Amino acid sequence: MAERSGGLRLVSWLGVLTATSLLQAAPAPVTLESLLEEMTNHAVRARWSDPAYRAIEATSHDRSKSNPAADSWHSNKDYEQFIRVEKNSGRQEWVIMEHEGPGAVTRIWLPLEPSRDKQFIRFYFDGSTTPTIEVNFNDFLSGRAFARAPFAFVAWDETDLRKQLETTPNPIRGVGGDLYLPIPFASSCKVTLDQVPFYYHVQYRAYEPGTIVQTFTMAEFQAAKPILEQTARRLADVPTLAASGSGKSATLAPGDALPLDLPNGAAALDGLQVVIDPKDAPEAMRKLVLTASFDEEACVWCPIGDFFGSGPRLRPVGDAFRAVSADGTLTANWVMPFERSARLALRNVGDKPLAVKLAATTTSWSWDDRSLHFHATWHSQRDVSTRPMSDWNFIQISGRGVFVGDTLSVYSPSPAWYGEGDERIYVDGEAFPSHLGTGTEDYYGYAWGMADFFSSPFVSMPRRDIANRNDWRGYTSTSRLRLIDDIPFTKSIRHDMEIWHWADTRVDYAAATFWYARPDAKSNREPQPDEATAALRPPPPDPHATLPGAIECETLAVADHSAGLRFEKQDVTFVTSRHWSGGEQLFVRAERNGDFLTLKIPVPDAHPRKLILHATRSYDYGVLRFSVNGKPAGKEFDGYAADAAPSGPIELGTFEPTDGALMLRVEVEGANPASKGTGRLFGLDCVVLSPAP
Repeated sequence: MAERSGGLRLVSWLGVLTATSLLQAAPAPVTLESLLEEMTNHAVRARWSDPAYRAIEATSHDRSKSNPAADSWHSNKDYEQFIRVEKNSGRQEWVIMEHEGPGAVTRIWLPLEPSRDKQFIRFYFDGSTTPTIEVNFNDFLSGRAFARAPFAFVAWDETDLRKQLETTPNPIRGVGGDLYLPIPFASSCKVTLDQVPFYYHVQYRAYEPGTIVQTFTMAEFQAAKPILEQTARRLADVPTLAASGSGKSATLAPGDALPLDLPNGAAALDGLQVVIDPKDAPEAMRKLVLTASFDEEACVWCPIGDFFGSGPRLRPVGDAFRAVSADGTLTANWVMPFERSARLALRNVGDKPLAVKLAATTTSWSWDDRSLHFHATWHSQRDVSTRPMSDWNFIQISGRGVFVGDTLSVYSPSPAWYGEGDERIYVDGEAFPSHLGTGTEDYYGYAWGMADFFSSPFVSMPRRDIANRNDWRGYTSTSRLRLIDDIPFTKSIRHDMEIWHWADTRVDYAAATFWYARPDAKSNREPQPDEATAALRPPPPDPHATLPGAIECETLAVADHSAGLRFEKQDVTFVTSRHWSGGEQLFVRAERNGDFLTLKIPVPDAHPRKLILHATRSYDYGVLRFSVNGKPAGKEFDGYAADAAPSGPIELGTFEPTDGALMLRVEVEGANPASKGTGRLFGLDCVVLSPAP
């Protein structure tokens, strides 16, 4: 397959074939269909592109970022930015992207902001004053217009790609919309919005002058429906290893390696699988390192978790090239060609034995002067200070090649959002980056630090340590795989990510980078065994975890309450610096002294129970008194605190149940003088019963 699909396509667009013209045939025209085929033909990335192109990104980045040495380099007004305002057909329009020459739009991103629900995007091609595409922008990027998943999708939890393929997506707002429908143009492209732009990314290819490109039309889009559907099915496939794969199994002692030599001669590795015992996770995800050399050149050194896209935790995730399963099976289908030889190995850099399996498949490959070696490199740094803000280098490469993706794993000890930082990608010695974004989450296809997990062929995130959109403690791993938005470079590339955290703290960054290059290419990334062997950070407390023995107050029956009293279950995980049992409480909106509520606490037998209450303190909470089965219980409780916080245990005493229950009455006695508002609200988290001493 790689031989057929990766080789030169000798197609004469003149329609006259002679022996001479076959030898000197021009590349086939770039069309919607040819770009769609690139998405699923993994061998394409392993050869230098013909026709050649540059990758350019137009974004709403803060225009004051003009000089990396200036203070404004870390400014953050990455919205309401544009090229110019003009009038078209009586409309005022804001130009957000413009290019003269042949090209193709390969990726568009925006946050699906409700206030922009009526905004239209328009594409003007080849100097025309009439737009070829005219569509609601939010609908276009969420799969609700003519482009459907997987070419337009929402990077969001409840609607990951495979669910979007099965159903019409809901009009979800405030999250990331992604468009990967290729939009080619012959001689020029202008993209406009009919409202002041918010945040946006438009990435496109700029082909060399003279490249034959067939401009996108709606008629061509309709005619391409069969290949669109075929490509969609292929993109939804989960990477697997063919049954013909050869492999080895072993239990690796610390420092040992499991090698897998492949037959000599030109070929391409097109399938790779690692299997671990899930009980060895998460340590095995960082301390098992995959290495590979092609033609005696060291090309891969990467911990398996980062290589396969799940980061330091074993959590299911998948994209066009990789799949991770909870059972410990990790699969990749990058195409990795070599001219003479290839060697793979798994190395245990940890301090405990690890049971592993390594398997691979190969296919035929005709090595030529356009063939490229595959590389996977890893760079990690712990305890990076977030002040002052800085640019953190993923990788720097010299030589000729193409950058095809990355996986970033960040550990943050703070619940505050860590990812305001923008990508800055410099190609072929640029003084100013041709790729300058608007935020880390925007680069990875979601928005405003809101997603907990998602999968798609293009961008993905396994479930985070804390599934709470207000709490970014622990590890977050995100991937961007560049199927058609890859970045060719002829001399060099430097990929930085700005570290811009809302908190003044220290974070861990680790980036796996994936790229192809000619054999003489070099990078600034060397193996980092010390970083791989460093202990992983422990997961933060789960904000939804329950206290041992807790009976959640929000689940108990309310047996009685004062007239007009309002009460409800309240999610309190938004207070990320504190923890309530189960992440919820019973919130009571009392307004006056004497307001009360009685909870029925079931008890399975008649034995006395010691009763401990866990409540809440906050800036507008009141002073409470308690009784159980009509008897006074515990001491007066002042619920006031300047900031919301759990009360800790409140011992109410020991009581015998009546009719199989303890009836807990909570009554407002007054207000703390410092309390705000009515000063009589209160919150009940849980109760814990234990046998009487």
